Amino acid sequence: MGRATFPSRPSFTVFRSASEEAKMKIEHESWDNEGGHMAGSTTGLVVSTPGSEMPYKVVLTHDVGEPTEHAFATMEGAEAFIRRNTPRPAARCTLFDRPANEG
Repeated sequence: MGRATFPSRPSFTVFRSASEEAKMKIEHESWDNEGGHMAGSTTGLVVSTPGSEMPYKVVLTHDVGEPTEHAFATMEGAEAFIRRNTPRPAARCTLFDRPANEG
């Protein structure tokens, strides 16, 4: 009886590749350069863009003007960008599911 063979698959590693590190560094450095152009952002949405160089895209909508798109190497980076550039949602009463100021 022969040994069972399994199809080869990429091995998991906790270490990032050099290209991933470079993308993350560029992404992190761009955080300092976001500036005031995001003023008026109302909502943000993370979109998966498989096959592209940066696999995640944030689409921000604004009070005035067209939506803007920003590419990211990681989902975490994209989510952090949204948190920094959009207003926090209004507090809600968790007991009755209505605005906190009505309670």
